[in-house]
Amino acid sequence: MVPETLRIYIAGWFGAKERLRLERDRIHTLGVGEVVGTWLDEETVAPEAPGQPLVVGATPEQCREYAFRDLGEVRYADLLILDTIDVNPRGGREVEYGLALSTGLSVWVVGPRRNVFHHIAHRQFDLWDDAIDCLAGDGYPLLVLR
Repeated sequence: MVPETLRIYIAGWFGAKERLRLERDRIHTLGVGEVVGTWLDEETVAPEAPGQPLVVGATPEQCREYAFRDLGEVRYADLLILDTIDVNPRGGREVEYGLALSTGLSVWVVGPRRNVFHHIAHRQFDLWDDAIDCLAGDGYPLLVLR
């Protein structure tokens, strides 16, 4: 059974959050789902260079809080959409993707398949336009729900 409104978590590179906010807004405009990932609205800054703190200005305790919050939001979702358009040296999005796979959550990849685990996603799209079209049209019946 498909929920009336999907809870969607977008997993992506922190540095791409401005671009991914636009995709979140497109999903909300469709009226088919609610994007539950609050990391998209974080005001903290991602590091630009190796060796910098994981989240500029955040304490280790705050980093743990962010991690647990994000994992909880993944567990709450019906669908995780992993954005792989950007190369990401940090790996947080892959942790979220792995959690989604391990809990039987429906997972989609938008962008190139960058590792073997991306080949077991339920759907893969080269572009966000295609994923949005799927959500607006035939995407619902193709979800694998817990």
